[in-house]
Amino acid sequence: MEFILAILAGTIVTIMNVFNGQLSNQVGVYLSTVIIHLVGLFTLIIIMIIKKQKISFQNHIPLILYTGGMIGVFTVFCNVMSISTIGAALVTALGLLGQMLTSLVLEYKGWLGAKKRTLTFQKVISLVLVMIGIGVMIL
Repeated sequence: MEFILAILAGTIVTIMNVFNGQLSNQVGVYLSTVIIHLVGLFTLIIIMIIKKQKISFQNHIPLILYTGGMIGVFTVFCNVMSISTIGAALVTALGLLGQMLTSLVLEYKGWLGAKKRTLTFQKVISLVLVMIGIGVMIL
């Protein structure tokens, strides 16, 4: 089930990037980023109201864990800036490459609380194949 959800997430992200890029072409990068996040905020508020969940911030949670929203803004901003120039397929492929590189390093080193995992030959080969595929896409 997790594999299907991961594929679905990738599908949704690509569709989101295309729509976000089109919105950016209409209203500009900064305003589109604000609109995207406001719509997301209102959507979640409605879902939380329907689910009868309250918003509460915990005192014992490290502040660094709240930075995901800021990282999300930069992610959307970077995608919006690049999608109209290089297209959805290349933005997705390069985003995947960035995610793979980052996740391999974080897991290998155990940084940011990631579970420490070994860097296997198969993972390195997979990364190289993805890089070759992206190179072919660029050509």
